[in-house]
Order: sequence, then C-alpha cells, then structure tokens
Amino acid sequence: MKIQSVRVRNFRALKDVTIPFDTVTTFIGPNGAGKSTVLRALDWYFNGKPNSLTEKDCSFGVTSENVEVQVTFCDLTEKDREALGKYAPAGVETFTAWKRWATDGSEVLSANAKGFPEFNAIKAAGGATAKKDLYANLRRIRADLDLAAANTGAAVDQAMMTWESAHTDLLVDAPEALQTNFFGFNSGGKMSGLFDFVLVAADLRASEESVDGKLSVIGRILERSIDRAAADEEIAKIVQESRAKQQSVYEEKFKAQLEMITTQLNEVVTSYSPGRAVTVAPAEVELKAPRTIFEVAVLDGKTETAVERQGHGFQRTLLISALQLLAQSGTASAEGVICLAIEEPELFQHPIQAQAFAKVLRSLAEDTSKRIQVTYATHSPYFLEARHFNQVRRLTRSSDETPVVTAHLATVADVKAKLNGVHSGETVDRQIDGIVANQLAVALFAHRAFIVEGTTESSVFHGIADKTFVGSLETAGVSIVPVGGKTSIPLAHAILTSIGIPVYALFDADSGFEARAKAKGKTPEKIVEERKAHATENRVALKYFGRAEEDFPATIVANEVAIFEDNLETFLSANWNEWIAACNHIEAAAGITLAKNQLTYRTATLQAKGAVPEMLMQILGKVKGT
Repeated sequence: MKIQSVRVRNFRALKDVTIPFDTVTTFIGPNGAGKSTVLRALDWYFNGKPNSLTEKDCSFGVTSENVEVQVTFCDLTEKDREALGKYAPAGVETFTAWKRWATDGSEVLSANAKGFPEFNAIKAAGGATAKKDLYANLRRIRADLDLAAANTGAAVDQAMMTWESAHTDLLVDAPEALQTNFFGFNSGGKMSGLFDFVLVAADLRASEESVDGKLSVIGRILERSIDRAAADEEIAKIVQESRAKQQSVYEEKFKAQLEMITTQLNEVVTSYSPGRAVTVAPAEVELKAPRTIFEVAVLDGKTETAVERQGHGFQRTLLISALQLLAQSGTASAEGVICLAIEEPELFQHPIQAQAFAKVLRSLAEDTSKRIQVTYATHSPYFLEARHFNQVRRLTRSSDETPVVTAHLATVADVKAKLNGVHSGETVDRQIDGIVANQLAVALFAHRAFIVEGTTESSVFHGIADKTFVGSLETAGVSIVPVGGKTSIPLAHAILTSIGIPVYALFDADSGFEARAKAKGKTPEKIVEERKAHATENRVALKYFGRAEEDFPATIVANEVAIFEDNLETFLSANWNEWIAACNHIEAAAGITLAKNQLTYRTATLQAKGAVPEMLMQILGKVKGT
C-alpha cells in the first residue's frame, strides 16, 4: 500500500491541511510554510514513541484540541488486506487510520476513530437482529446514501465500513465506546513490513543513521539484506554448549564441597524443623545469546575513523548512499512499501551529485517492482522536475494573526481546463513537457512570476529593477520566465496559476512586422502568411486572458497582461533614446553588432541615462503586485 493523502490537524504550523500524495511528492514553498512539518508529522505517525509530543507541538498554543494525523492508503495488496483484516474488506480500495495525541499524554492509533454519525446506533446495537433492523431502516429513510444491502450482522458491519472508507470527508469523531486502539502504541509492529517510513532530517544524523538499530537507515538495510538467523542459531548452540560445560565444571569442582555443606546445614535445620531439609547446589548458568550487531566505520586512506569525524558533505553522501541502497534492496517488494522522506536532499551536495540522486530516486519510485514512495521538502530545482509539476505541493502561509497553511497543486486536467477553447488537449500534451521542463523549474519556487516571450525582455526588466537596487526582483521573490514566444504564454500561465503562483504576462503584438519583413526581402506571399500567423497568435493570447479578440491590439497595461503594439525594441526606440544610445555605445566598444543580445540589453538598461518610460515602471509594479 502507498500513501494516497494525509491530513494534519493542530500540529505545529499546520492547523488543518489535507495533502494528496503521489509516487514522488515534492514539497516547495517559503521558509516556515510547513514543508518539513508535514514530514515530521508523518514520522510521528509511523515511528513516534509514546510521550514524544508535548503541548508545545500544538498549533499556536491551542491545547484544547488534539493533535491528529490522518493517513489514507491506496494500492492495497492481498498481504495488506490479510494484515488489516476487517478494516480493509473486499471491495474497499483505500484504508484510513488516525493517530491522535491528547494533552493528557494519551495516544491512540485507530482505524475507527471517526465514523458516520448515523451509523453510531447501528454499531452499538446489542445483537445481529437489532443491527440488521436499524440498518434496513436507515437504508429506507436515507436512500440518498446509496447504502448496500446487507442481510447479516457481519454484512452490515462490512457495508458500513465500505461506505465510510469511500466517504472519509463526511466522517466525524466517533464516540469513545465505539473506538478501538488499532495496533496499539507505535503501530505495535503491525504496520512494519507493510509500510515503512524513513525520515532523513536536514540536521545531520549520519552517525545515528549508521548505527545498527531498528529505526536507523543502516539498520533497515541490514534487516532487509542480511540473514542473521543462521549465524544467530550457531551462536545460540555455542552458548548452550558453554552453559553445559560451565555446569559440568561446577559439578566437578563444587560437588563434594557443597554436599558437605548441605549435610552440616541440615543437621542444624532438622533440629529446629524436623522433617525438612535443604540442598546447596550450583545455580543454573544464565547465558543469553547476543544479537549479531554490525557497525559502520570510514576508511579514510589507510586510517579507520568514526562516521561523525567526517565532514558534512561526506556524512550526507553516506546517508544518501544508504537510502539508495535501502530503496534498491532486493527484498523491498516482498516486505512492503518503503517511503523515503528527505528534508532538503540537496544539503551539502555537489550539484551533479544532487541531480544524480534525484534521477536515481525517481527511477526507483517509478519501478513498480520496487514498491518505493518518495517525498521531499526542498529548495533546489534539481529535485523539482517541472515536467512532473502535478506531483509538486506548494505550501504557502497566510499573514493572519493565526496563520493558515494552504497546499496548492495542479493537475494536467486543471491546466487543460484553463486552456479550454484556447488550446486543444492534444496540443497541451504535445507542448507540456518541453515548455515546463525548459522554462518553469525555477519559476515554481517564486512568490510571483513574470512571463515574457524571450530573454531580451527578461534582460531589460532585470536591468530596470536593478537600477532601483541590485537584486530587487529576486528579493521580492519574482522570477522572470522567458517562454520562447507568445504561443507558449497561455500554457505556462495556466500551470503557474494552477499551482497558486500569481503571474503577470507581457507579449508583443508585432504590428510592425511587415516593414521588417520587406526589409529582409520576403515575398508578398510570405508576408501574407506571416500576417495570418501573427493575427492568429494574438487572438489566442487575447482570448486566454479574456480580452476582446483582434488581429493587432494596441499597447496596454492591464491587470493580468501587458501588450506592446509592436515589440519592445520599437517601444524603447520611441520612448527611451538614452537606451538606444547605450546600446550603440556598447556595440561600438565591442566592435561587433550585438542586436538582441541579452547581456547587451541588460548592460544598456543599467547604463542608460534619463527616466525609465512610465509604461515599463507600471508593468514592474503589476509584476510585484504593488
């Protein structure tokens, strides 16, 4: 089974948030948004020890509410169903369990901590007949629930369980009398082997994780890869033989002496208590076979050192190598699913190593025979595969007095819906991989995005912003995204807005294309063809932004989009002579033509005297949301 969704309530920064999970789930967002908190909530759910939480773990000091983590699993196997028993009846595709912590310190992991209120009386009924009658009556008066028929008490229980599994959004806290402590504390080992959750936190713990322990990464690798049974059996035989030999030595060396002491002692004892006697003999030898333990050391050249004496980079490399080995373990598919949860996987990693690690984990997660699930909390584009934008969960935190964390996500269906009537579904499928993979990896991390056609527009606006102060756009969390042409703007805009990123767009209407085409010697037929292409592209872009369609729209700065009647260069030529002079100066100094060179454009923008045209400043204001 794999995690389908998680709901976290009243845990640290997460007041109440529900997050769908995927084969690979990537959490992004600003610092303090709750990315790591999701992973730590799951670590408590699967691996947390009793009394590991305190009142300080309650959201914003709300100690009147329980901490609660709800996990819904999907892809149940026959082994899962056998272990879960009545909680995963035939016909039910998912399984949900809740773990709660109350401020009195009590913890419970339960599969029926919540239920449908109208089932309570049926569940509490004393006998099968009463249960069937109550259920039949509910089916009659609540036909809208579409409850399955059930003719026995057991069938009624299964029907209610099946219905609740399919309608978890309608469940509320069940009466305590109906709840059971499912699996006991820390899952009582029941979940182990079905689903193992391994968290690697950002704070270095390589020395801890390299200890042969039950919950360490190395310990889990050894448990899955090394058969200790044969060695332990041999050691147990040695211990047993040692006990027998030791007892034999006692018999040989102490028998005569102890018999004498026994005789002498009994002479006294019987004088006080006739009919009773004592014996003095060697005690049974207590020798217990030790469990085989392995240890990890680092061979640095010819010197063996402890893991904690290595640098941060090597320690992180060791952890990553161990995780990869754990995921690749040949017994992973037989033992159940491993979920690798990694906080800042890029930490202390060389960029090439980070890219390699991301690729390896992606390939393992997508190999169904390995039964691996992966989740990250990251700030690195190396672990954000933009073509898998539908697996990204972008967390944001409101600025309210009691901040609210929201999880944003976008599916391909969401994007197609936004583009309905603008691009066909087939066009989206054809373009999505190239557009996203090449342009949006960094933009998905932005607080706001500014979509432009090409790198020259990007260079000019970066230069204008830097004239105010260097890095002003970056400080504001703005990413300028050149998408290669106006035909790509709707798709990029739809993806970014679907995932909750505010976006502003700019494109050229290219009304002056004809003069440029004639100057290049193009034929009248080519010019007509080009006119039609520009008109079609302009109409598509205008339609997407909900504006009146026309072949060549006028210059405008609107709330979502700005348009140059012709293009940026034409606008700058007419409105910022000093910018043209700066370009000419740079070209003269270089001795070559640097037309449409992004470095030239940015340098010229920074060096240009005079006032920046008002329209460009208006556009920057819209981009920043000011």
